[in-house]
Amino acid sequence: MVKVAVAGGTGGLGRTIVEALTNSDHETVVLTREQNLQSTTIAGATLVAIDYTNVEAIVRTLNDHQIHTVISTIVIKGLEQSEAQINLIRAADAAPSVKRFTPSEFGTPRLEASTKAGAAVPTGYKDAAIAELEKSHLEYTLFSHGVFMDYYGMPKIQSYLMPWVFAIDIAHKVAGIPGSGNVPAVYTYSGDVAKFVVAAIGLPDGTWHKHSTMVGDRRTLNEVLGIAESIRGSFKVQYDTMQKLQQGQITELPSHVRLYSQTAKESLQQRFAGFGIGMEAGAFDFSVPANGVSLNDLFPDIPVKSVEDIITEGWAENA
Repeated sequence: MVKVAVAGGTGGLGRTIVEALTNSDHETVVLTREQNLQSTTIAGATLVAIDYTNVEAIVRTLNDHQIHTVISTIVIKGLEQSEAQINLIRAADAAPSVKRFTPSEFGTPRLEASTKAGAAVPTGYKDAAIAELEKSHLEYTLFSHGVFMDYYGMPKIQSYLMPWVFAIDIAHKVAGIPGSGNVPAVYTYSGDVAKFVVAAIGLPDGTWHKHSTMVGDRRTLNEVLGIAESIRGSFKVQYDTMQKLQQGQITELPSHVRLYSQTAKESLQQRFAGFGIGMEAGAFDFSVPANGVSLNDLFPDIPVKSVEDIITEGWAENA
């Protein structure tokens, strides 16, 4: 048992990890900004407000709670969030109690993805975090799980992730597949990601690998579409050419329209087009890096959901 601090643990993947931790033998502290402290309670976890601009204060907080492991699930949208994570790393390095840190790296191993043609994934802020960790005394690992399969089961599936509809709009039985749809991608359910993270925290000090991968399922978009059609019936399907995607355009899905009040249509299309280019390039498929470990192999007793499980739970009439 160790004491674990989760930064950004009041929502999304962070909240999922926090709940998994509260069901383990570990003690859990959620690091959050002051404005979130009054409106959030999580059973079994202690919420502590921190100022990410004050490294010395963060050091005191980590020491006061005798934190052993820090997990960052801060959503890195820009410089402000990147600097917050860098300050958290520096504070963890300066706090005598802290031995381990995992940055907000969740996704796909970038060293592998970046070598695949067409994969345009911005990595600068995450590279900065890794560089800071390399200068520290901290043991760290980068968790990689691919794409969250939660999105195919929303809103019924249990998930703290924000809804997101890419390529396959199950609710409206419409699909806009980028490229051929025949390139595999790794998918993992957020609840399973959390279980693997908690299991990794229980490993002895000094045994973490630089990369920790997990795989719930490996499917092409055409296979995912086939599963959805087996449950929901035939879809209206269109395939977007690479030329169209490179122009920042995609087939509009009915579920996208409600998002335009928050994100301009052009920006949303460009974002999804970039994701589609990466999908067709194989940027979301991966193997275990040379300096990594498969958590599936390390913890074979942790069951994982498949894409079919998630779509069935989310959309089968009697599920």
